[in-house]
Amino acid sequence: MALSELQVDSAATLLVAALRALRPRPALPRDCAPSSLADAYAIQDRFVARLARPVGYKIGYSNEVVQRAFGISEPVFGRLLEGRVHPSPARLPSAGFATRVVETEFGVRMARALPPRAEPYSLDEVTRSVAAVMPSFEIVDSRFEEWRKLTPLEAVADNVLHSQWVTGLERTELAGLDLAEIAVVTRVNGREATRGSGAAVLGSPYRALHWLANALAQQGRGLGAGEWVTTGSCTAVLELSPGDVAEADFGPLGSVRVEFPV
Repeated sequence: MALSELQVDSAATLLVAALRALRPRPALPRDCAPSSLADAYAIQDRFVARLARPVGYKIGYSNEVVQRAFGISEPVFGRLLEGRVHPSPARLPSAGFATRVVETEFGVRMARALPPRAEPYSLDEVTRSVAAVMPSFEIVDSRFEEWRKLTPLEAVADNVLHSQWVTGLERTELAGLDLAEIAVVTRVNGREATRGSGAAVLGSPYRALHWLANALAQQGRGLGAGEWVTTGSCTAVLELSPGDVAEADFGPLGSVRVEFPV
């Protein structure tokens, strides 16, 4: 049975309280915990509505390594939020996070809308709807204790653990640019910490975006012109400590940098 409006509201209230206190909480009480993906997205929608205006989407679990680690077979989505998008280089105070987990991701900005429709979007349609691509870091920070052990439904309710997004410079000349072939190296405090490529994200960040456009359409949602999308971690995730600095080199796309001063 689907959660009632009151139960969805109760769950969102608990998540907002955990976020504002920077005090991760145990699992949601059984009477308001999601038991379906529809419940989880309903809680996410209510949670996000209490935080800020959405300005785009994040795709979670689009990397097969991450899917295996969290026991999920397909991606999910969350929302990027106004006031939580920062240009690189960014300084994000350590005290503002319960946990500082950095994901190295290809980001895109949409040139035109992809509204909901019955016919699935083709990969070519989605690719041609992109205005710009940029290197980025997503900073995730769960409202739950033991974030590594979250169920997929808990993660979706928690806005897929989204906290902040840091973006490098946009590239708008995209002809001939194969995102799948771009190698990415992330360094922490100057030392290589992880390595990957665009191919790690469902074969290509554009394929992840293609998944999102059709997943949204199935729910009667759509992508808006000008919205951002971060397409999922293309390397292993990194848990940073206060004082750490992370920088990722995306080759022809440039780099992105975030620092967590004490």
